[in-house]
Amino acid sequence: MGSRGAKPRKGKRTRHLDKVGTSTENQRLLHEEQEAVLANVGLGGRNTWVKVTAAVVVVFVIAALVSLIFWY
Repeated sequence: MGSRGAKPRKGKRTRHLDKVGTSTENQRLLHEEQEAVLANVGLGGRNTWVKVTAAVVVVFVIAALVSLIFWY
């Protein structure tokens, strides 16, 4: 038992998961996988503009490398 002035427990909202194989469950799993990949790369929890900027930079670097390979 807590003391008389203790804060009451906050109710946790439980999230019921969808049935396996449904489209909403597959979308949730895909989203979790994408977030896990971004977290491994070091972009987890970042803003969208940071992710888009990083993707554009990667595309430009790959294009530059491919152009250098075919230039010579």
